[in-house]
Amino acid sequence: MRRRTILATLGTSAMAVAGCLDQSGDGSTPTDTDGSGGPDGTETPNGTADDGSGTPASPSGRFDGTECPTVSDSVDRTVCFHALGGGSAEVWVEPDRELFEPTTDDQSVETVTFTLHNQSGESFGLNPYAWAIRRRTSDGWEHVAPDEHVEPWTTVDDGGAYTWRLSVETHPSPDRDDHVTLVEDLESGVYAFTIRGALGGETSESTWVECVAVFEVDR
Repeated sequence: MRRRTILATLGTSAMAVAGCLDQSGDGSTPTDTDGSGGPDGTETPNGTADDGSGTPASPSGRFDGTECPTVSDSVDRTVCFHALGGGSAEVWVEPDRELFEPTTDDQSVETVTFTLHNQSGESFGLNPYAWAIRRRTSDGWEHVAPDEHVEPWTTVDDGGAYTWRLSVETHPSPDRDDHVTLVEDLESGVYAFTIRGALGGETSESTWVECVAVFEVDR
């Protein structure tokens, strides 16, 4: 599968970036890139800590019965958006759509947004670069991206949110501070976006949670 990974730089007001890379396959290498935006070429800031919604939206039902892929063996809990059924959750990742139908070479850039909501009553610590995308195959869930990631740490306060925006191509809109833009040249198929973090921060008593959002790409 032909693919590429480009991440926009996060601003220092959101986090301090450590000078090392993790090649575990759970995150990404940040590089300079064009920002992400809508069909008019304007960028919507993402990767920022904003107000979160109180409860998850109701899934479309597209992935009813789909297994919940687990990327990490070192978590205490896995939360899959499509399995929530619109019920309550402490922390979860919610896609703005479950079917992503991007087009290319048409003067527009479509995106799918994944927003982590924290309604746990405590802070949620995470490395926003340590996301992962896997593709469903006949042999299970295959890792697609990225190959490595830097190791900063940030905290999403109770009631806050953190957003990643994914597109299949770059475009010439300016970067902005405090955001992560993901560019992956994904083929048609079913994928899972995952991110993990620690309730209460990174301590020996933390509860580690992996949040998963399954989505389909149709090109």
